[in-house]
Amino acid sequence: MAVIIKNKLETDGVYDTLMINSIRGDAPPRYKTPISPRENFFRFLKNDKPVWLPNTADFITFIPKIFADNIARAFVFDNEAFDPDNNGGGPDAFNVEWEYIPAVGGSMVRPGNPVKIPDISRWEDYIAFPDLNKLDWAHYRALNKGIVEDDRVKVVWVMNGIFERLISFMTFENAALALIDEDQQEHVHRLFDRLCDFYDELVDKFHVYYGADGIYFHDDWGSQRAPFFSVDTAREMIAPYLRRFCDSCHKRGMYVELHSCGKIETLVPVMIEAGVDIWSGQEMNDKVMLVKKYCDRIKIGVFPRLPMDNATDDDVVKAVEQLMEEYKGCLHGLAVFPMQFNSDLLYRVIYDRTYMVM
Repeated sequence: MAVIIKNKLETDGVYDTLMINSIRGDAPPRYKTPISPRENFFRFLKNDKPVWLPNTADFITFIPKIFADNIARAFVFDNEAFDPDNNGGGPDAFNVEWEYIPAVGGSMVRPGNPVKIPDISRWEDYIAFPDLNKLDWAHYRALNKGIVEDDRVKVVWVMNGIFERLISFMTFENAALALIDEDQQEHVHRLFDRLCDFYDELVDKFHVYYGADGIYFHDDWGSQRAPFFSVDTAREMIAPYLRRFCDSCHKRGMYVELHSCGKIETLVPVMIEAGVDIWSGQEMNDKVMLVKKYCDRIKIGVFPRLPMDNATDDDVVKAVEQLMEEYKGCLHGLAVFPMQFNSDLLYRVIYDRTYMVM
């Protein structure tokens, strides 16, 4: 079946690409849109009449090699070679040792190593905050100049958020206990306070040297069944520091997308209170309900339902039209992130079906 597209898009060359763990993909097309992808996206964030629903090729994601966390976690999207099999794992920015597991393509804190912070009341004795000014930021700015200066939305990942950073320091069980143990809470607050100072410096470096428009902030808050902690605990122990992180981004004209796994829909009000712009949660959450309830206060990440492999043109059109129908009347509450592939047809269909209707 021929795909009907009324609002056709011409192209004007291609964008520069990044290497993803040393593999350089195909260059994405540069579409001739009425306004730039970046301007359109920020209109979308502000509910200020975007021309189309932002998606796929409007974004470029950095996971900078310059920051030790990303080498330790074995995720590097940057224009300098990185081989996870030979160079993944090792110390992160706080000298926590990670072990790269080739079979799963990711890293975990190295089993059997001593806990980095065995006593949270004395955390200053166990960790030192890195001096970001000692890193060669100008080198990576030069490597990525073409991308930093283009008109796409530049997103930089921060792999260890607030709770996840505490887990890496203490183990999951000890970190979870520290959030609710009155004898430990004061010391957790002190650590998170200092961590926010560090993240403010880090956000500034990413903004200046990578042209970051937003931060993709990783901080898992739940399991497949439920959150790790209550709403009250989230408000008391996490939200004040997430708010500070969001403020660090917002004062620089940047946005925050929280990547937080688990069935945590009950914590969405906490995200809103903290100033999160987008939450890219997992599919076990009731996203239709969330979008309809909160569409004017936060964007919810959704994924077109496409086959993992060999999606046909009909599959693409059907997935987009199903999305439009499910979220009719609240498209401004969606952040569309196709997980399977960056498809030219998918982009064109989303552009066509949402052109001037937002």
